[in-house]
Amino acid sequence: MILTRDTTIAVGVGLVLILLLGFSVLSYQNTVNLAERQSELARAHEQLGAIERLADLADRLSIQTQQAGQAAQQDEQVRESQRRMQESLDLLTQRRDQDPIQVEQLQTLRAMMQSRMARPVAPEASASESRSSSSRTSPPIVGIGGQDEMSTVLGVMRRNAEAAIRTQSRQAEQAASLALVLVIGKALLILLLAGGGGLMILHTHVRRQAAEEEVREKQASQDLVLRSLPIAMYIAKPSEDFGALWVSENIEVLTGFSAQEFIGDSSLWSSRLHPLDQERAFREFMKLPQESTLSMEYRWQTRTGEYRWFRDEAMLIRRPDGVPQEIVGLWADVTARKQAESVIRHQADIIDQIEEAVITIDLDGRVTGWNKGAEKALGYTLAEALGKHISFIYPPQDRACLVQDIIERVKAAGAHQVEVRRQTKAGEVRFAQLSLTLLRDETHCPVGIIGFSMDITDRKLAREALVESRNRLEALAARLESVREEERTRIALEVHDVLGQALTALKLDLAWIAQQVADPTHQDRLGSVRTRLDSALGLIGATIGSVRELVTTLRPGVLDELGLAAAVEWLARDFQERTGIGCQVVIRPHRIGAGKDQSTALFRILQEILTNVARHAQATSVRIALEESDEELSLQVTDNGRGIGDDERSGRRGFGLLGMRLRARQQGGAFDIQGSGGSGTTVTVRIPLYGMGE
Repeated sequence: MILTRDTTIAVGVGLVLILLLGFSVLSYQNTVNLAERQSELARAHEQLGAIERLADLADRLSIQTQQAGQAAQQDEQVRESQRRMQESLDLLTQRRDQDPIQVEQLQTLRAMMQSRMARPVAPEASASESRSSSSRTSPPIVGIGGQDEMSTVLGVMRRNAEAAIRTQSRQAEQAASLALVLVIGKALLILLLAGGGGLMILHTHVRRQAAEEEVREKQASQDLVLRSLPIAMYIAKPSEDFGALWVSENIEVLTGFSAQEFIGDSSLWSSRLHPLDQERAFREFMKLPQESTLSMEYRWQTRTGEYRWFRDEAMLIRRPDGVPQEIVGLWADVTARKQAESVIRHQADIIDQIEEAVITIDLDGRVTGWNKGAEKALGYTLAEALGKHISFIYPPQDRACLVQDIIERVKAAGAHQVEVRRQTKAGEVRFAQLSLTLLRDETHCPVGIIGFSMDITDRKLAREALVESRNRLEALAARLESVREEERTRIALEVHDVLGQALTALKLDLAWIAQQVADPTHQDRLGSVRTRLDSALGLIGATIGSVRELVTTLRPGVLDELGLAAAVEWLARDFQERTGIGCQVVIRPHRIGAGKDQSTALFRILQEILTNVARHAQATSVRIALEESDEELSLQVTDNGRGIGDDERSGRRGFGLLGMRLRARQQGGAFDIQGSGGSGTTVTVRIPLYGMGE
């Protein structure tokens, strides 16, 4: 336990007072003892004097007894001495503080006196006594016998009395010395107490000065704070115009009017109230005697003529008899807050007019804002939503990832967009596009999150329906392409097998006829027939060539018989022969292990690419690269033509590109075309190798 300076001084003064009280008690007891010792000493001296007088009287009595027979007046002196001795013995006997030895000595002495007084006079005095015995009765006269014994007893008593005087004197001196020590000690304690009291007074004075200085500093600080704060203190009259009796100095900062102006003009406050607030303000102040307190806001005109909002907090002070004495209040400028509230209300009105849901939450996910759009979209009112965790509008299976995947990302990035599912009050699950932004205060510290959500359920359903429709169309297109390829193959076989064979047989028959007609014996009659036969043979040959070309176009036999690599080489040679455009073919490895569908898709894509090069590229050379890796099969065709523009990709040529892209997608691959004006075009097709073992 740590004692303060004041406590230490108080404890020290208390101890000094206790010591001083103890010294006082000891001094009193010692003074009483000293008085008793001095009284005992006085009595011892008195006893010694009595013993000495008794011894003197005994000596005188002895002398007077010896002279008693010589003169009658001596008898009277003897009797007087006896009486004095008797009185002295009585005085010694009356002392109550005698010890037993002294009492015994007094009794012995008294017995001796009585024995002496009862003994007859000497022979010389017997005749004189006989002569006077007839005229009066005389007391017995002590004789001289036994004088030595009485002197011995008195000597012992004298020595005892002297010893008692010495003892009492020594004890009295000791008591006097102790009294002197106690007086000195008391004086020192009194000095110590006076010094301690002086220190306490000095310390109290110093502390009081420090406290007064601290109070002055605090008062100055409070005055400074009052001058700097937009709050004024006032004391006003409790009735009439409620004029000011006292106003803090910072009123001039708020209103432009000084405190002296408010005090000097009691109507200053009431005269500058806003006309729309004046009646209400007076009505509220008139209620003070009943309600004792007041809290209101009103507009008041400052010196510059501007009406500013002030908040008035007042309390009525009453006298002991209950009569209103004065009004004490605080006057604060709240114009900035009212303006901010107006802006907030305006913003809230704007947010409420938004058809989509706008929701604000704090950093813990609790709802703090809920507009009309949110009420309409989710079915919950503002009262139902406020204070709840935002997870209540999400399906139970989505709530676990809400904080980590959405709220924490907004806190980290400041903004976030995500597509979510929400559950309405009716239990319906709807989709929404959610845009979130982190809210910050004036110190740039995060305070909450605002979210704007747009219901995309209908759009999402339409998009899903569109995707499903597109997938169906792609499946249909793939099926049509497969059917077309099958039909081409069937037609090619039929044309090759039926029409080709028929034309071949017809050509053979015509050739035989031509041989018969060539006989020299019939030259004159068959010249015109021969001409017609030659023409028919040429036409049939051309028709056979067209049929072969048609069959190749419908389904090149080399693709089915020799595979994709050979088909690509054949197609490149044929393209070069027909167009005159040089073709460079690179195949790695030479044997490509593609399946039937993949081979057909790549061959048809290459046919379409070369057709576009011949029609539009204005190229002089083409490079074809067919490569197979562990994971995919790639076809890349590069020309040195004029390139391809964006309009050509989406124009009529775009249908051909769309067909190539569709063929690649049907095989799970990708189609890419790159090119710019004057730098040629590069088409790349990549098809994965899975499912190619058929």
